[in-house]
Amino acid sequence: MIRITALVALLALSVAPAAGAVRFADWSDGRLESLLTEAAAGEKFIMVVITQPDWCPGCIELDRTLLRNPAAGEIAALTEDWLVLEMMGYDQPDAGVIAAQGLGFLGTPTTLLLSPRAGDLRLGESRQVAAIVGFPDDYLARLERAAAGHDAIAEAQARLREHNDVASLQGLAHAFLSAGDAAAARRVFQSLLLREELSGDERREIALQAIVGPTQRVEKDHGRALEELAAWADAFPEGREDPDYVYATAWSLLSVGRNEDALALIREKYVDSEDPDVTAQYLYLAFRAPSDLLLEAAEARAQTAMTQFPEQAARFNAAHGRLLRRLGRLGEAEQAFARAVALAAEDDPNHGTYLGQLEFVRNERAVSAD
Repeated sequence: MIRITALVALLALSVAPAAGAVRFADWSDGRLESLLTEAAAGEKFIMVVITQPDWCPGCIELDRTLLRNPAAGEIAALTEDWLVLEMMGYDQPDAGVIAAQGLGFLGTPTTLLLSPRAGDLRLGESRQVAAIVGFPDDYLARLERAAAGHDAIAEAQARLREHNDVASLQGLAHAFLSAGDAAAARRVFQSLLLREELSGDERREIALQAIVGPTQRVEKDHGRALEELAAWADAFPEGREDPDYVYATAWSLLSVGRNEDALALIREKYVDSEDPDVTAQYLYLAFRAPSDLLLEAAEARAQTAMTQFPEQAARFNAAHGRLLRRLGRLGEAEQAFARAVALAAEDDPNHGTYLGQLEFVRNERAVSAD
């Protein structure tokens, strides 16, 4: 069993075609300070793309549609004078560099547009011009507006002043989360939970967002998250079956090393489920978990899921491929992703993701062979 770490820098290069829309800068931890100095002196933006193109659907689509699409001329022209850095959000050593640089991100892909100033020593000290989470339809337009001086938080604040409703408060909270400002997001969530027009279900859902977003996903304070999740479950006992609550609790337990408690929860909520969505969430948790604890059992469960849910065989072949890749069984992973591609209809919204995963593992095998 191996964890793919040392190959990450090579893999980041291997997945890119020889010519793409965006020219990624060659960076290392030791060179970041000099890149900051260069950008500040030349008044250049630094664009940091935090990604996981081995499994993240939005990352794969962003790569294929824009960043590594030679035909994407608009983003090529926009970023021509920028320093563009690609970092793996969850693989070492990049994940450690992201933390050490003081960069916050809500998920992958996250695109941060930074404007360094003289004297900035870390990326996180630079002025953050924009944070785009995911790959929204208006990704390029947002990037262009940000480069032209648009402020997404100021826009959300203006919308709140104009409408002063639940939707505008939620928009402001998520704008702060996208920018990595957990404290500000938490204050907005607290204001949101005081709104009398919220239904019971809405209040429960927003209270959970107020934990998962700031505490668990931005600050990554999993001990505090467990305390907050326990208080949430006491306040909303009917929500203990909520998939987001179960996942967040299991993830935090694993993150703080409470493995027996995590396994007990996983056995109770996931292992014998006859719901394909619950099973898929379990397999995703096993793949993404901060340790290898769940991998072997989940790999076996993925195999049974293919026959148990034949109408979703492509989905579970892809899940199986991710687990096999994490286990270091790259040849079998390639076969699993190839089956997912073959089983998925071309109009399946996940078809491009399966193709991207197949391409990635093939490149990974090629690097390993060298």
